[in-house]
Amino acid sequence: MITLLILLAGLQVHEWGIITQDPMVFTGNVPVFEPWQDELEDKAPVLYFHGDPCTVTLRVSFPSMGFATTLLPEADQGGTNSTYILWEDLILTESAPSDLVEGWNHCDELGYPVSLWRDVDALYVEADEEFDRFVYYGCVPGSPGDLPFISESGNHSMRMPYGETPCVVLKSVAGIPMFGVFTLADIVTDIPKGLQFLEDTRRLKSVISGWAEGVLFEDEFEAFWNTWESRFLTDSEDKIMILYPVPGEIVENISTLEVIPDRDIEIEISRFIIAELPYITE
Repeated sequence: MITLLILLAGLQVHEWGIITQDPMVFTGNVPVFEPWQDELEDKAPVLYFHGDPCTVTLRVSFPSMGFATTLLPEADQGGTNSTYILWEDLILTESAPSDLVEGWNHCDELGYPVSLWRDVDALYVEADEEFDRFVYYGCVPGSPGDLPFISESGNHSMRMPYGETPCVVLKSVAGIPMFGVFTLADIVTDIPKGLQFLEDTRRLKSVISGWAEGVLFEDEFEAFWNTWESRFLTDSEDKIMILYPVPGEIVENISTLEVIPDRDIEIEISRFIIAELPYITE
C-alpha cells in the first residue's frame, strides 16, 4: 500500500485539442476574417488536472511565432494576441468551493460545449473567485511547416521521419461518409483505394481512441469525441479530410506547457493533439 501511494503521488496534467486549417478564425459564434486568414488554428486545447490538490502557476508559450486567441479563465499575464499565457496561483481542489461562482466568466458567451468538458472527473480549478473543471486556450500555432503532413494548393509534403504516423481519411460519397486507415507515407502522392462506408461512427471512434490510449483517461476522451465527432463528419461532406495524431515533439514546437507547483511534487504532462486538415487536390 505504501508503494501504491508513492506511485499515485504527484500531479497529472492532461490536454487534448485539434489543429485545423480554416479560412477564418472564429470569435464566439461570429466568423471574423483576420490577417492570419488561411493559416492554422489550434482549437479547444482543454487541460485537466489529476492527483494531489495544490496551487500551481501555468504557463503556455508559442515558440514557432504562434499566439493565443481565446482563453478561460482570464490570464494574469499575456493572453489574447500574445505569444504566451500565464495563469498565476491556480488553486486545485478535490471539492467544489461552495462560496465561489461556478463556471469561468464568458463561458456562455463563447458558445463552447463546456458542459461536455465539465463531465470529466478532474480536480476543480479556482481562480479569481470562480472555479471550473478545466483550463482552456485557443491559439494560432505558427508555421504549418512544423506539422508532419500538410497539403497546400494540391501539393502534399511530409516531414521525415513521420511516414509511419497513422492517419484517417474521411470523405463523403452521395451524402454517405467513407473512411480509411493509412499512414502518412501512404497518402503523400494520392489517397489509396480501400475507403469503406462509415455506417457506424463507433468504428472511427475506436481508431482515434487507440491513438489516445495511455495519454487521456476514458472520460477525457469522451469529452474530446463528443466535442468533435460532428465536426469531423461535417467537414468531410465537401472535402477530403485527413486526421492524424501530432507527435509529441511537434506539439512542443507549437505550444509549450509549464506547470510550477507551490511545493515539491512530481508533475506529469500528457498531450493529445489531432490534426484535421483538408487533402487539397487542386
